[in-house]
Amino acid sequence: MQVARGLGAARVVGAGRDPHRLGLLDALGAEPLDLRGEEHEVAGRLGAAAGDVDVVLDYLWGAPTERAVPALLTARTDRSRPLTWIQLGSVAGPELTLSSAWLRAGALSFVGSGQGSVTTAGIVAELPALAEEIVSGRLDVRPVARPLARVHEVWGEEVAAGERVVLVP
Repeated sequence: MQVARGLGAARVVGAGRDPHRLGLLDALGAEPLDLRGEEHEVAGRLGAAAGDVDVVLDYLWGAPTERAVPALLTARTDRSRPLTWIQLGSVAGPELTLSSAWLRAGALSFVGSGQGSVTTAGIVAELPALAEEIVSGRLDVRPVARPLARVHEVWGEEVAAGERVVLVP
């Protein structure tokens, strides 16, 4: 969310079902969007809150994306305005089924993010600027170091809001 704001995002919407995590979003600069409830109600709330976004960062994929694409495209006021869907993870499943009609229903582009979608040299080239953002305090990162040898013990460890477990050698 901080990176999106830093890159010029006027609005950041964080969607989810976990009330605790949704409660953390406001402090991080994102509008929380609760996706609990009946499917048609959720689609309506999703479309109303995020129908005109320019970028979707999708960590879930699978069934949630199958439902979100139609909800967002249906709610867009200008379907010819580009919508870039960035696939970052597949927590909800590695595959989805999407009618080809949705690919023609708007200016929708799917792209992946991760090793392979960007060159290693490209990633390395950005690291100094990222480190500068962290060191300057403009990017709030609160790492909690844990030994890599203990990964099996700390994998599901709960940390405070805003903190991230970082495995170190």
